Parts: sequence; C-alpha cells; structure tokens
Amino acid sequence: MRVCLVVPHYDHLDQFRQYLPRLLAFGIPLVVIDDASPAAVRDGLSTLLAELSPDATLLQHDRNQGKGGAVMSGLRAAMAAGFTHALQVDADGQHDVAAIPEFIQAGTENPTILVCGQPQFADSIPGLRYYARYITLSLSWMETLSIEIRDALCGFRLYPLAAVIRILDNCTPGRRMAFDPEILVRAVWAGIPLQFITVSVKYPDGGTSHFHYLRDNLEIAWMHTRLITGMILRMPRLLLQRRAHALARP
Repeated sequence: MRVCLVVPHYDHLDQFRQYLPRLLAFGIPLVVIDDASPAAVRDGLSTLLAELSPDATLLQHDRNQGKGGAVMSGLRAAMAAGFTHALQVDADGQHDVAAIPEFIQAGTENPTILVCGQPQFADSIPGLRYYARYITLSLSWMETLSIEIRDALCGFRLYPLAAVIRILDNCTPGRRMAFDPEILVRAVWAGIPLQFITVSVKYPDGGTSHFHYLRDNLEIAWMHTRLITGMILRMPRLLLQRRAHALARP
C-alpha cells in the first residue's frame, strides 16, 4: 500500500500556508493541484512548496476546472506515480489532520474500501450549509437504495485508486462541487465498500468559500437527476446487491 495526500487548491494560500506544516509532519508524499488560482497565488504556492516540501508534486491547471476536476487530476497523477491510495484533504484547513493515521490504518486493514470522513462540525458552520447537507444525503440514499452513505459531501477521503480510476474512466462526474457526492454514489453502484470515520471539521476564521450558489446548485441538481435515472436503470442489480449485503451480515 502506497499512500499520498491529494490536495485540491484554489486561492487558499494563506490558509494552506498555516495548514501545510501539519500535513508534512506525517511524512506522506504530497500532490497539490492548483486549479488556476490568480497569478500571485500560483507563484506564492510554488514558492511555499519549494521552501517546505521540495519533493511535493505540484500540478497547475491553465483554466479553472472546479474542485472535482482538481481532485480527478490529482487521483490520476497519483495513480500514474505508482501510488495505490490517495488521501484527499482540502487546502483551507477545515479537516482535522489528527484523523489521518486512523484513515490509513483502516485502508491498511482493508485496501479495497473507500474510507470517508463523517464530519463533526464546530459551531462555525453556516446554518444553511448544515441543513442543506441532509438534502444531498437523503437523495444519495435514494440513488443507492441504501443508507450506506453517512455523509456525501465531506472531502476528507482515502480512495483506493485502481477501483476509483475505473469509475472515472467509465463516466463523467461533475467537475465542481457535485463531484464529492457523485463519486460516492457511483462507488456504491460499483460495489466498493465504504467505511466512515468521524472527523472534526471547522470553518477557519477569514476563510473564503468558492461555492457559487446558482452555478453549483444547478450542477448538483443536474447530478441528482442523472443519478436518479441511473438508479432506476440499475434497480434490479442494486436490490440484489443490497440483499447480498444483508445476508453477509452476522
């Protein structure tokens, strides 16, 4: 098992500068994907990595592809570099890095699973975001005909690369904020087991959200439309899969 950290980045240099030393303390190879940040930020990111982590891989998009596009670039780069697993964390410091060893331990014990963060939020989370998460979660249950997904939006995950890249090679997930829930639904469809680990998540002071309410909500709505259609087409197989899981439980 060879693990790297995959960090999608867009205009979060100040937060990432504070977060990076905590990530590097684990000694895990680092892949950072800058999603066409402003020029000054791109230059600052290159300088930061050269100073603190000269062995890190830095991918720079020429045009903005969205968070999902950045993650997909990172996953493919990790696979090409010979890694078997990629641990995705956000660049803005929301995720508590203290959970990293638990994620890696879970993946070591069962390399075929997709390990997902189940967020435990600080009081700093905006109320609208908190309750909106449950809409996406409920729809993901409908799309998988199960309650296997406990949180669909947390971007703190350990991906088994071979299995996930096969999914990416056979579909076109949403390239922005729709990616995180869509890849989990498609992982369940593909029979990839999920394991959830509780993770503390906070919204840093002075943090900037890149969620665009109109554009990203339209993309998420279209994503759910496609997934519900896909669920209907896969319903017999999903029901058989659900029955097999029930019979396998002790």
